[in-house]
Amino acid sequence: MLMELVQERYPLHRAARESSFESLKTLLESGKFNINEGTFDLIRPLHEACLAGSIDCVSLLLKHGANVNLGNIDGATALCDACWIGSVECVQLLIDHGADVNPPFLFSTPLHEAVFRDHWECVQLLVKKGACIDKSDCHYGTPLHVAACKGHVKSAQELLRAGANPNISKIHHTPLHEAARNQNFELLLLLLEHGANVYAQNNSGLTARQLVPRAMSPCKQQLLDWESFPRSLRHYCRLCIRTALGPKRLLRVDNLPLPKIVLRYLEHY
Repeated sequence: MLMELVQERYPLHRAARESSFESLKTLLESGKFNINEGTFDLIRPLHEACLAGSIDCVSLLLKHGANVNLGNIDGATALCDACWIGSVECVQLLIDHGADVNPPFLFSTPLHEAVFRDHWECVQLLVKKGACIDKSDCHYGTPLHVAACKGHVKSAQELLRAGANPNISKIHHTPLHEAARNQNFELLLLLLEHGANVYAQNNSGLTARQLVPRAMSPCKQQLLDWESFPRSLRHYCRLCIRTALGPKRLLRVDNLPLPKIVLRYLEHY
């Protein structure tokens, strides 16, 4: 009953949600409807079009003046919805029309939304457009925390390549703790190779190794190895150079005046 009332009250929203391009076009050209009107929870037609992944409807709404940065009742913008769906085309179009890649949104960010569902191509695009890679939300922490919690290796690779800090803690809980608890060996090794501190403790005083459930799992053995045997000087030099390059450091490696074999080593995951 409520949905029927909403559909009757908000025809633009319905057309956008159903990806009905012709209906949406007719309604917009009639001039009878407010293109930025929000429902009771401040969902706009542009939100609906992005959630539907309809690039045609998104484009049409933007051409008719839809405000690209309006948030819903939680503050989520259309860009957040496009990242949640994983539509790279919609994300690019919204950014081209002025979408803020770092909107003032307490619960999440577009980057968090993309990482949450491992839409790594959206992650790649957002990072390229200046998304804050180490910003924390009120649930998981940084986007890298999200990747570690959900086991999304590809998104984690993109974040680390862009310079994400593997040692930022959320209540003293690092991404390495998450990877260890979930026994994700590939992700755990990726974090270690990018400088994750194997000795870091959470708020209970536990290291990542102590969070691994199984007594002698590959994850626990790997962590024990990193605790017991220091890495090579070459490895630490690589980490120091990456740190010195700052944010998006691995994207800048190619510009260094170094032999190709050294550049490949610096870029190694």
